Amino acid sequence: MRLIGQIQITMNAAEAVRREPGFWDKLKRGLGGKVDLDTGEVRVALEATALVDSIKRAFARVGIDNAVALVIDDTVIFQDSEGRVGDLPDLILALSEHASVFGRGFREMKLATEHEEAGLHLLAEVRAVTQHRRGEPSAFVSLGGRIQDLEPRPGESADAYRARVEPLAKDAGLLETARLQFQSFVGRLEAALRAALPEATVEEKRADAVVVRPTTQPAAPAQDPRSPVYDPYAVYYPSPMSTVLDVMLISSFMSMMAPPPAIMVVHPSGVPIGGADTIAAHPEAVAASAIDPGDALAGDDGALSGNADLDDGGGDFGDDGGGFDDGGGGFDGGGFDGGGDY
Repeated sequence: MRLIGQIQITMNAAEAVRREPGFWDKLKRGLGGKVDLDTGEVRVALEATALVDSIKRAFARVGIDNAVALVIDDTVIFQDSEGRVGDLPDLILALSEHASVFGRGFREMKLATEHEEAGLHLLAEVRAVTQHRRGEPSAFVSLGGRIQDLEPRPGESADAYRARVEPLAKDAGLLETARLQFQSFVGRLEAALRAALPEATVEEKRADAVVVRPTTQPAAPAQDPRSPVYDPYAVYYPSPMSTVLDVMLISSFMSMMAPPPAIMVVHPSGVPIGGADTIAAHPEAVAASAIDPGDALAGDDGALSGNADLDDGGGDFGDDGGGFDDGGGGFDGGGFDGGGDY
């Protein structure tokens, strides 16, 4: 079961970004016409040191003190390659050593931390940009989590994993408790961020427990925090057993006396199929060969399916070197594993 949450941060003070006038703009203006130089983007005043300090204070209120990595403008400021705990102060120290470079501003910042509580292993990732499209958040706080008892253990074989986890997958109480605990955590983190960032609008967008229907064409984890299937835990802690667990959970839903209705089974595109309590009545919907409605919703550009690129025009989230581009930013493919938990 995948626990996925997101909190969006929008800075209240932002200035419009205007382009330089071209030849025809100047000619039109000279003839008395009106020239629109608005680019549709805004720029916010964010300093890396101040933003990280605010996030640190918010994280401290919910007990997060374990740093994973910090990357600013493709420069790795901190990376916990040894899996040390309680090292968030070390990240702050590392940033202070680069204050002369990033203290006045940045283009893109990625901060990742992890946390354990109530049997959950949680990954919190903050991605912030200083220039973005008007109406979009300035920062995304993406959360991913797993039930620790359902995750593979070091050195555990596939057969041993299945034998250990299969009985737990049938425990509706375990699954529902984890969902509620995760929702509580996301709510507490939202409140902490709102208190630490009074100059911003902080809004929780989701805190869901989902199981992904197996597919005959699995895709790599989405890298864009705007994607409906973005799960930071899968990016930082990829597991070959994720699909195995999804299959076991779906099978268990069909045989449970009272499947938890709030746990949603979704297509690989993120489109909901139904709650766990509806799956037994519609087993055809969770077949690996079933049509994914997300493909139809996406149209020809595939914007909602798999690991599709959500940027059609070279904006801040695309592959053109702008904000939230994973082309060399140091956060790809789960490289920061916090000490190799699996």
